[in-house]
Amino acid sequence: MADTPLAPRAAPAPLATAQATSVTAWLLAGGEGRRMQGRDKGLQPWRGQALAAWVLARLAPPQAIGITANRHADSYRALLGRCPLVAQQGIPLAVPGGVLPDDADLPERSGPLAGMLTALRHSHTEWVLVLPCDTPRLPTDLLPRLLAAAQAAQADIAVPVTGDGRHPHWVCALMRKRVAPQLLQAFVNGERKVGRWTQTQAWVGVCFAPETAFQNMNTLETLHDRD
Repeated sequence: MADTPLAPRAAPAPLATAQATSVTAWLLAGGEGRRMQGRDKGLQPWRGQALAAWVLARLAPPQAIGITANRHADSYRALLGRCPLVAQQGIPLAVPGGVLPDDADLPERSGPLAGMLTALRHSHTEWVLVLPCDTPRLPTDLLPRLLAAAQAAQADIAVPVTGDGRHPHWVCALMRKRVAPQLLQAFVNGERKVGRWTQTQAWVGVCFAPETAFQNMNTLETLHDRD
């Protein structure tokens, strides 16, 4: 399906690749797992390996890679070290050890915006990709397509959408690092909804199919039903 924006778009630019433009990718694994009886979602097994490992395996090579996690940091470091992007392709870690909790100045239990802000603050690249830890079927071309669409639209954020553009997947987002001050200000003002904040920025939606590629396995029932 062609990339279809949900915001005004400039003249198309040449197709970009993740390697051609500076991108740091972060897996967001800082949730409390309330719908999984408190279990750490990213570490739950599915088809022989942790959900987070599946997400990392779907990722096109970025400039650097990291994980935001508020518990089980050692387990996530080990998982990241075994990731083919790191172990075989030598992709650098975004920070020493590769894993960070949400920044200490951000209130606890603040949702994915806290992980997104932490990722932006600790990246040294123009672009920052964030991905939820419970979406093991993400398209393998997610990063290059989001990047190409953002550059063509001169947007600061690119988000995948499914269902003919009706269903944006806000937490799968490619953002310019320069949006960090606006996100911090919104956070300080009490904003916690990723989609509502994104729509205050220069953003573009990029159509993907099928919708099942972005399904979250955020309950034990869905985890087992989709095994």
